[in-house]
Amino acid sequence: MRKNGSRYISLRQYRLTDLFLFAVILVVFEVILHFAFEAFHGDFLFSPMLAITLIVMMRWGWPAIFYAVGDGLLFCLLNLKNPDFAPYMFAIYIIGNAFIALLFLMTRFMGKKKIRDKWYFSLLFTTAGWIAVVLGRAIVAACFGLGFVSTLLAHFGDLVSFAVCLTVVLVMRRLDGMFEDQKAFLKRLDEEKKEKERRDSFGDEPIEVDEESLKILKKDDDLYN
Repeated sequence: MRKNGSRYISLRQYRLTDLFLFAVILVVFEVILHFAFEAFHGDFLFSPMLAITLIVMMRWGWPAIFYAVGDGLLFCLLNLKNPDFAPYMFAIYIIGNAFIALLFLMTRFMGKKKIRDKWYFSLLFTTAGWIAVVLGRAIVAACFGLGFVSTLLAHFGDLVSFAVCLTVVLVMRRLDGMFEDQKAFLKRLDEEKKEKERRDSFGDEPIEVDEESLKILKKDDDLYN
């Protein structure tokens, strides 16, 4: 539907487009980083999964779980030819990544607005997400007979991914609407648009004057002198 040359899309279309773009970003970066570190024999590897999953969680809620699970699957597929790869790693990364769903409790009881508005709550949100994924992977690894503590320490050592995620989250929260529930964001934009149109129609913003002030104004009016 068009109005004054502009095109309006439904919330469903906007959500699907937004989710698709973040999925493309996740896949592209994961693939590029994998082959880049493989080509240059990097000593460390970091993943954009946590940052993108947390952003999607703030924007749309439950669909974020598919980004964490999908990234775990993609990571395993990319590393199939790695001599150190074992079939149980599918479970470790897919199910382990799904533990990030624990953060839905945080968004539910703390509220997305509070997480976005205060940098230290954003820091807490990011840290909790990282810990949830690390614990999830260690728990699943223990189910396959691997050492819980050793796996925990190995994944906790991935400080690069955590640092990258934290940087991305702190930057994104400063950009209007990026690290924010999109329904609330669109509602806020609509209210700001209506407020602007109201001001454009009636000039300056109206000032509320109480009855007592009106009596004083009428008393001092030239008509009463």
